[in-house]
Amino acid sequence: MRINVFEGARRIALIVAALSAIATLVLAGMYEPYLSMQYRVTSPTSAPTRSDESCPYDAGRHYFTAGTRQGRQVGIELCLIAMQFGKEPNMLIPYEVDKAGIVWGAESFSKEVDLYERALERRFVLPASDAEWADQEASRRYRDNWRKALFGLAIGLGIFWIVVCAIGWVVRGFAGIPRGMDSRQAGE
Repeated sequence: MRINVFEGARRIALIVAALSAIATLVLAGMYEPYLSMQYRVTSPTSAPTRSDESCPYDAGRHYFTAGTRQGRQVGIELCLIAMQFGKEPNMLIPYEVDKAGIVWGAESFSKEVDLYERALERRFVLPASDAEWADQEASRRYRDNWRKALFGLAIGLGIFWIVVCAIGWVVRGFAGIPRGMDSRQAGE
């Protein structure tokens, strides 16, 4: 009984290629794009407004997720803009306006600001235009991921095929086996 090394190598190469393709398709299918948006809150009476600017270092930050109509999750960062209160040297987060119109402020990690952040989170509604943008952007990123995954798979399988052929060519050359054959002809 003779072992056909070339047939075994071809089968191993096919198994590696198939497993690579399956793994790439599974991973691309599991990809869920992450989106985040930042909203600024300048006072307790103003609505959060979307911003692309980075949050100032002295501002308070609160993170949570909100859903779109299509069920996608979007990371929300509320940037609570700090302000100076009277002669107080520290910048404080405004968290309440009382009936007399007086604005109350506290340190970023205080109990009052924490309660204010949680109230903002409960009241927050993702604006329809932002939710629509998030759904479109998530779809675009999902398509781009598939395109990149399939392109990478094609390149990887092409390189793998070249390596397998090169190894076969070298081994056939050393063993004196003609191209297209798996063994030497009788009498050679």
